[in-house]
Amino acid sequence: MRKIVLVISVLSILGLIPFGYAQFGEGHGPKFYSEFKPVVGGWSEYQMTGKGEQPSKMKIAIVGKEGDAYWYETVMETKQEGRMISKMLVSGNPEDPKGIKRMIVKMGDEPAMEMPIQMMQGSKDQGQKGKTIDKGTESIKVPAGTFTTQHMEYQDGETVVDTWSHKDISPYGMVKSQSKEFEMVLLGYGTGAKTLITETPQKFEMPQMPPKRK
Repeated sequence: MRKIVLVISVLSILGLIPFGYAQFGEGHGPKFYSEFKPVVGGWSEYQMTGKGEQPSKMKIAIVGKEGDAYWYETVMETKQEGRMISKMLVSGNPEDPKGIKRMIVKMGDEPAMEMPIQMMQGSKDQGQKGKTIDKGTESIKVPAGTFTTQHMEYQDGETVVDTWSHKDISPYGMVKSQSKEFEMVLLGYGTGAKTLITETPQKFEMPQMPPKRK
């Protein structure tokens, strides 16, 4: 039963089970409507608030590089689940499951687990849909400070997402993102990020479900 709970938690991190945030994409967390520009050591931390949900924190960082692929680490902290870490070796944008080469997760004090890449096969890269409107430059204030940002608006049917970005923030440049159902604001950013998963991960095997009783 404990391993089944871990599976559900892992799938939640990867976005394969909805978090309840309308802005979450099909990847491992909220969708970033900006270009992925990885720099080893770069990090940014956000507060996320979904409609009717308790605020949670997320930190994203580039914690290493192997060849042309980067280790992209996401740390989620919520009151309900505690700390959840996912670390992925990615080639290209982490929101595209096809670019994920390895994936390691750690839930609280549980041992780190290396997940089978096949778990991502049911997830599809949604790409950019709808239309994009350039709203120009704006000065906005968030907990991390005041920034002169590029304001973009993304429209796809009834979904409208406004984003404010700044070139110095790694890896996505995101300062703020807002829709009717979700808001994400920058708490801090910087360099020198190191991985929080320092142990050798165990290989994860899907648990066998007990046979049905006749």
